[in-house]
Amino acid sequence: MKFFEGWFDLISVAIGVVGALLKGIKKKFQTTTIVIGLIIAGVMTYATIGVLEVYFSDLSPKITILISFCVGWVANEITEKLDDFVNDIYGIFISWIKGFFKRK
Repeated sequence: MKFFEGWFDLISVAIGVVGALLKGIKKKFQTTTIVIGLIIAGVMTYATIGVLEVYFSDLSPKITILISFCVGWVANEITEKLDDFVNDIYGIFISWIKGFFKRK
């Protein structure tokens, strides 16, 4: 267990990325959406682990890994919702531009 203490943050990030990957595969996302979700999950997991270590320094590694997996899972959901939002805004903007040029 002493060996893993130095690498525990990276192991937690990897578990968070795996959570995002599993969510992406389960929802059958496109490859680009999965990759973006993995990157976001890695960053969010690393930040979350940092905050947890500041406030809960004696937290069990098992709990930290569970939290990392959950953060990765949720990060992929956030990525999906943001992707849908951007696509909707893009569609609205394009239809507005088409309507603007048809008026003239």
